[in-house]
Amino acid sequence: MFDELAPEYGELRRNVRRFNEEVLDPVGPAADEQGKFPLEVFRQAAKLGYVGAHLPEEYGGAGDLVAKAVIYEENCRINLGYNVSVNASDLLFANNVAKFGTPEQKRRYLPPIIAGDKIGCWALTEPNSGSDALSITTRWEPAGDGFVLNGQKTFITNAPIADFFIVIARKPGSKGLEGGTTFILERGLPGLSTGEPMKKMGCMASPTGEVVLEDVKVGREQVLGEVGAGLRQMLKSLDVERCLSPFSSIGVSMACLEHSVRYAHERSQFGKPIASYQLIQQKIAEMAMNLEIIRAYCYQLLEMVKQGKSVTRQAAMAKLFASRMVTKTTNEALQIFGGYGYMKEYPIEHHLRDARLLEIGAGTSEIQTLVIAREVYKELGFSRK
Repeated sequence: MFDELAPEYGELRRNVRRFNEEVLDPVGPAADEQGKFPLEVFRQAAKLGYVGAHLPEEYGGAGDLVAKAVIYEENCRINLGYNVSVNASDLLFANNVAKFGTPEQKRRYLPPIIAGDKIGCWALTEPNSGSDALSITTRWEPAGDGFVLNGQKTFITNAPIADFFIVIARKPGSKGLEGGTTFILERGLPGLSTGEPMKKMGCMASPTGEVVLEDVKVGREQVLGEVGAGLRQMLKSLDVERCLSPFSSIGVSMACLEHSVRYAHERSQFGKPIASYQLIQQKIAEMAMNLEIIRAYCYQLLEMVKQGKSVTRQAAMAKLFASRMVTKTTNEALQIFGGYGYMKEYPIEHHLRDARLLEIGAGTSEIQTLVIAREVYKELGFSRK
């Protein structure tokens, strides 16, 4: 239905869809029920090139941001939780290594992530620091030729299963964007521990947990980027994450639209299929309209990223619109299904629970709104008071 937006990626979409329907979909319910990431599916996907497609070719990727978006959509069409974990590994972890890492760090960490042999995560959020990322209290201090880290991170995707960790810490006494430094850590490092997977409302196939740092000693070779530049690096990396984040909403919305249209033609009330009733048609039309609008905008946005343009405002708009859309779409799909949609035997309640994360993760809707307003003021020559 939507291949006209990126027709050259039609074969990739069909292949990923076939794989996900044949391999991911059958194990998805059990992964959600047990709260376990489907590791074998992930490894098979990696062998087919469905992990890290956006990463540099010399390390095993395809260097193709649009391919990443197509895979993103198709993963989320089946299981958002699975994609959340894939994304934390090959985007939040690996993309930052690709962007800011030394040649040695890239050689060490990118190939095993792309091959599916290792899993990464990105640890920023803390118990008292969420949207206000600059208020982190995890700290680094000089220790001989290296550093010592202390602090706690929470709500970290992949923390219980990660092999590699990107951790952002602050130098004691520093303020604002100053003093932040990013470190690459590996599981088994003395003083680094992770908590049990948290019990969540949705996205259960993606383990979430805490990362605890107790006098963790690291060398300078474990610094990602420049000492003191970690928080500035974080802001530079957010645009790419937020440009891809809407494809989560797109994938889930695609699934809900497809399920709703099929069900509306199968379900009869008052002697005819409910698809013939105008109120059902209105819901379907709005789902399709919003979905096509945001998909067209997001693919255009990827072209801007590829050209090296600043997309802070546009990425925030896309993220805000898409996450609001998927909340409405999943609710409308459940309404079309009625009582059946509320039952776990049908896919809609699963999509609805998973989708609620999308107005929170990668920057809340409220934060996106503030970013948009700030950027509009700036572009029109006004400073925010």
